[in-house]
Amino acid sequence: MKKYRIIFHVDLNAFFASCEEAQDPSLKDKPIGIGKNSDRGILTTANYAARKYGVTSAMNVFEAKRRCPHLLVVPGNMALYQEYSQKFFEYLRTITSMVEPASIDEAYLDVTNDLNDLHPLDLAKKIQKDLLDTLKLPVSIGIAPNRFLAKMASDMKKPLGVTVLRKRDIEEKLWPLKIGSMYGIGKKTVPNLRLIGIETIGDLANFKDHEKLSKFLGNQTEGFLAKAWGESTAMVDPTRAETVHSVGNSKTFEGFLHSYEAMLAALTKLTETVVSRLHKKSYAAKSISVQVRYADFSQRSKQVALPQHSNDFDEILEMVEHLFEDLYEEKAVHLLGVSSSNLEKQEMLFKQLNIFEPKEAMEKDTHLTRVLDSINKNYKKPLLKRGLKK
Repeated sequence: MKKYRIIFHVDLNAFFASCEEAQDPSLKDKPIGIGKNSDRGILTTANYAARKYGVTSAMNVFEAKRRCPHLLVVPGNMALYQEYSQKFFEYLRTITSMVEPASIDEAYLDVTNDLNDLHPLDLAKKIQKDLLDTLKLPVSIGIAPNRFLAKMASDMKKPLGVTVLRKRDIEEKLWPLKIGSMYGIGKKTVPNLRLIGIETIGDLANFKDHEKLSKFLGNQTEGFLAKAWGESTAMVDPTRAETVHSVGNSKTFEGFLHSYEAMLAALTKLTETVVSRLHKKSYAAKSISVQVRYADFSQRSKQVALPQHSNDFDEILEMVEHLFEDLYEEKAVHLLGVSSSNLEKQEMLFKQLNIFEPKEAMEKDTHLTRVLDSINKNYKKPLLKRGLKK
């Protein structure tokens, strides 16, 4: 029995563009971008031939054509991409049942018990060759003892890369990378970390003042430090994407959201709906998660546990905003979602009362919440909020 896990992160390269090339081989080696062919259109992705000219996802078509005048702009075809994605995951499940989808074009595989004396590198090359031969889709694969290192490894060589990242390699391969390349570190957090001298992942790993660090990374500080040292306890879970016993709300934005402020406004409305549903069902939540799908259909999500079960709007919104700050990337947003889970009926919960807070105070607190909910519902927005004791 192996003493460590063998995790693959399989990442399809320039997925939408690769699907178009697979469908129409005449596009191969030509610079193409996926999006609406108008100056105001936004590219969801670009192939590697276009990226050589500085064309990137979330770039408007006018700027993309300025950088690459012979760029071919191809309208998106989600039905085609979903068809290829389905075939991609069907193939991966012939390798192992331990497949965890991360988005439409990437997955984690735990192949620890599926190698059958095959070397991990040989299996990775087989997966890469099979997908290229059968679906005409190029992939990069990261091989590591945990999910985080596998994800970081797959990003190190694109397209068609296979990279092994072991714990003994982190000082040489992981630590020199810019802190902004660390998976999970939000783009708005990067400038704050730089203010305290953290420029690379190695700087983070060796930063001694954890109290100062927690001002920027919050309750995720220890988790990020562990990852910077190559440690991660998250297992590959094929059921992770399933939502069980949760209350959530999401919205797709056909015209995309482009400003950070518009995204926060949308998240506020989604949070209002979630909290309202919690109240109607008499539930309180212990866990809050935020989901973001960008215009290039890359997808990220993050979850955090509250100190105690809550259905308080202000408390949950504060957590939603904190989560989104870590997930935010400077590109257009296609979908936002807010979800609450680990629910309990309010009557099953009790508040830790001390001798200065009798039962009557708790009942008064509940009555106040109901009054605020009633007023805010009439105005269809959180007009009144609970004040803080000083």
